[in-house]
Amino acid sequence: MRTLCLVFALALGVRVGASDSGDWTTVGNDPGGSKFSPLTQITPANVSRLTKAWTYDLGIPANGYTSTPIVINNVMYLPVRTTVVALKADAGTELWKTDVKSIGGLGPNPAISGRGISYWPGNGQQGPRIVIATTNGFLVQLDAKTGTAVPGPAGAVNLGAGVMDKFGGTYAMNTAPAIYKNLAIIGGRTGEAGRYGVPGDPRAIDLLTGKEVWRFHVVPYVGEENFGTWGLNGWQDRRGPGIWVPMTVDVANDLVFVPLGNATDQNFGNSRPGENLYATSLLALQASTGKRKWHFQMTHHDIYDWDLASPPALFDFAKNGQTIPAVAQMTKIGMLYMFNRLTGEPLFPIEERPVPRFDAPGDQAWPTQPFTTKPAGLTRDGMTRSEVSKISPEAEKYCTEVFDKSVNAGPYTPYGMVPSLVFPGSEGGGGWGGAATSPTLGLVFVNTRHLGVIAQLQSSMSSGVLPSFAKQKVPTNFYVDEQGYPCNAPPWSELVAVSAVSGDIVWRTPLGEYRELTAKGIRNTGTAVNDGGPIATASGLVFIGATSDFGFRAFDAKTGKELWRATLPDDVLMTPLTYQGASGKQFVAAVAGGGDATFHIPAKPTPRPNATVVAFMLP
Repeated sequence: MRTLCLVFALALGVRVGASDSGDWTTVGNDPGGSKFSPLTQITPANVSRLTKAWTYDLGIPANGYTSTPIVINNVMYLPVRTTVVALKADAGTELWKTDVKSIGGLGPNPAISGRGISYWPGNGQQGPRIVIATTNGFLVQLDAKTGTAVPGPAGAVNLGAGVMDKFGGTYAMNTAPAIYKNLAIIGGRTGEAGRYGVPGDPRAIDLLTGKEVWRFHVVPYVGEENFGTWGLNGWQDRRGPGIWVPMTVDVANDLVFVPLGNATDQNFGNSRPGENLYATSLLALQASTGKRKWHFQMTHHDIYDWDLASPPALFDFAKNGQTIPAVAQMTKIGMLYMFNRLTGEPLFPIEERPVPRFDAPGDQAWPTQPFTTKPAGLTRDGMTRSEVSKISPEAEKYCTEVFDKSVNAGPYTPYGMVPSLVFPGSEGGGGWGGAATSPTLGLVFVNTRHLGVIAQLQSSMSSGVLPSFAKQKVPTNFYVDEQGYPCNAPPWSELVAVSAVSGDIVWRTPLGEYRELTAKGIRNTGTAVNDGGPIATASGLVFIGATSDFGFRAFDAKTGKELWRATLPDDVLMTPLTYQGASGKQFVAAVAGGGDATFHIPAKPTPRPNATVVAFMLP
């Protein structure tokens, strides 16, 4: 057993690259994605007094809105399909609205990527700009003050030019660009099925010229570092691995952190024997040049669909008067990895442990996978028969029958040629919102869910996963009972605080509820949906939506006690934000944008309400 270890006796220090202005400048607040605000006006003592300050109707159905708005100098910027909207952040009134379809040369259907937009502050000669990526492969810049398109070749860059010629189709992006100085760092959304296709390489585009400055091959070419980890020919024209969620930047140290997707085909790897670097890896690159500084692969030869589906969060430790820079990466399998972000050395031991074999002909599971030793038990990574749900006799009977027809061999059970119970399933574990940090308390906060998938591989030209038990009443292959509740015993989702000093879990609390179960005395279940991340404040609060009960909540960061809850028109699938308005008032806001209808029990009403920004403040 190989053990990687670098243990510190640490006290938490300051934030990374964050502004103390009270703005919320990126989807994670600061370039490092800490999701931490220095604001202290709203506290554990007064948060229960929060009242609705304003709302803004996005004019689109609440059907999965995932973008976190940004706020700079009392202006809130947010994307709405093909439109960028600027609002007065303390009132919710429109300042300007620009539909990118009105910008020439963007081709058909230039929708804005679903994970947010970015802000470039300018350079003294050029004014501030809003930077957006479109789902059809353009990098677009707007004047932040007026919303008008920036003129010249840098104003609208076709990122598919020279990339898609060989593959056809459309170059797509799913996340806001990461900004480093005058560079916009972007990555492709590539999909997860099919041997051949567009690469997911991160690239840096000069915002002043529109020219590509660097590109990093996430599937190494001949002569590059780590070439050969895809077999003899598996690297050639390989689709992906892509980038699904925001990258984060250490401005002071010239680093960008890239969370990479899994290899394709996602559940069968006979065309890619080897570890498949840099798939399912956290990759640290020099932001100015694209040179690799270090990487860590969370899943070798990924056949589990355990792509890095959440952004890395940067934070600082102080040790003996020295600042220790760190990065936290949450994963779908429910492990929270923490590293020295300059060297890639783990802050706590990581062990390579044997994992179950793979029964699909022509492929093999990698014999070992990395396991974090701290924090331990953050999420469930397997399931036994005794852990079947007992919320009702009917649920226990049905779920036990299904369990007995499937195979679960513990952590890293692959989807095989027989019905396989993979726990947690490809929805995590950790959600796509990622971790939030609190420098004042030395804590890292993550929301987790405990939900399995039962499926098996089928013979196909391209690997695929199909539901094994068609009699389920919900159209998914999630391991759920006939009413749609998870088949494992609750809690089904939690909010968890981890000490960045010791690596231990400080507290955990169920997140969300099913009111019909609560009425029956079945409490503290959490909801099976748990999407979107938490944010933390210097006053000692954690705000989060994420659940399928329309809830927007505040918790005591020290204890995990729920202190406030608002019921919104729909689910909050995005990560919330907090900021200071022009008058000095602190606001906290979320978008009731709707989530996965699968686990709404009873089902969501139709027609669905419009997605709505809801902002709160103290009276």
